[in-house]
Amino acid sequence: MRKKSQLGQKSKFAGASILLAAGLQSAYAAEPSGEAYDVAGVPFLFSGEKWGVALGGAGVIKGIGQPQASLFGSAIASTNGSELVYLGLQNFIIPGLDQMLVSVNTLYSDYTQSSYYLPGNPDFSGEQPGSNDSSKDNFITTSSVEQSFAARFKYILPIAEGRNGALASLKGDATAGEVWNPLTSGISSFEVQPFYESQELDDHSTDSADKAAGIKFILDYDNRNASQLPTRGSQTTFTYTKDWGSENRADWATWEFEFSKFISLGSSEYLDQQVIALNAWVADTPTWNDTTHVNGAEVYQRPPSFAGISLGGWDKLRGYSTDRFYGRSAVSYSLEFRAIPNWQPLEDLPVIGPLYDIPWWQWTLFVDAGRVADDFDLGELHTDMKYSVGGGIRFKVEGITVRTEIASSKEDNQLRIFINQPF
Repeated sequence: MRKKSQLGQKSKFAGASILLAAGLQSAYAAEPSGEAYDVAGVPFLFSGEKWGVALGGAGVIKGIGQPQASLFGSAIASTNGSELVYLGLQNFIIPGLDQMLVSVNTLYSDYTQSSYYLPGNPDFSGEQPGSNDSSKDNFITTSSVEQSFAARFKYILPIAEGRNGALASLKGDATAGEVWNPLTSGISSFEVQPFYESQELDDHSTDSADKAAGIKFILDYDNRNASQLPTRGSQTTFTYTKDWGSENRADWATWEFEFSKFISLGSSEYLDQQVIALNAWVADTPTWNDTTHVNGAEVYQRPPSFAGISLGGWDKLRGYSTDRFYGRSAVSYSLEFRAIPNWQPLEDLPVIGPLYDIPWWQWTLFVDAGRVADDFDLGELHTDMKYSVGGGIRFKVEGITVRTEIASSKEDNQLRIFINQPF
């Protein structure tokens, strides 16, 4: 779990356990077992200002019905009445559709005290919360109920490594990255992801809808030589999200483009591996200034803050709280130096070593830059940008990449424990 003092996150303090779920599912599914199934579970206990003392547990069944499929569940309850339940089925192949992977994830959470960067703080009546120039103290605190559901239909294109089907694609392409050519190298996929999200705040109303429902369309070309520890190649992803609205909420659309590149610096006397990792991301809401009529009133075609374009948190502007900034558009850049030392003492530790398989650990240094704006103007998006710097240690534990890192910005210092590489 992560330890931090931050506000406005979609899943709050328990978000780490939910994305731990996704990480566990991905890791277990990526290494199919010849056994009928494997079962693993872990309890956890943490405390936080918004939770009090919380007790929970997570469990995964690997190989449920199919070697690559996994079922994951997590539940948390706290002394202040907050609770969370998550359930996910990952990487199931429908018989006869060997090129497609199907996943389903659902989350329900009830928080007795949460904070959001939304209008309503009387001390900042003239300021737009979440904007690039907004104060870190411009938030409101209330109880809330949040729900989300997503079904993922990922079709592996039958080209390059994808010719061998969806099951083979989970193992990656160790020869990828030498050339950039989707026809001969790497794995290309097209994903359709129906989703539903809701965020109901007690004793507080905003001009934004409290629900979002639509479809994400994702085109991805993964030309990395490994998913957890890439040393060369790149990954390119384009995402288009559409919510067609309803009689009670406006329709809207967003698009995102992300590119990651990995460059090996070889080894040295003390380092077995050195890699430069770069990431660039740009996103926009093209319907932002369009209007429509909902219940007789003219409203903008904009997503609610929890479903739109935002910065801050796990992977982008890591020195800021989750969803600290949001608006019509955004850019984000990250540069990381990743190194694996020759010295690896973890498996020799008296308790951890015998219990867990820890084949490597990775030291990292990183810098992030980004900005949100209410216009899609590349000049404005690259003016008065926000920055964060940090470092951390990442481990491969039982097939899962666990990352611990500290990031610093002008507003705060963030300590996080999380799952998977940021890109």
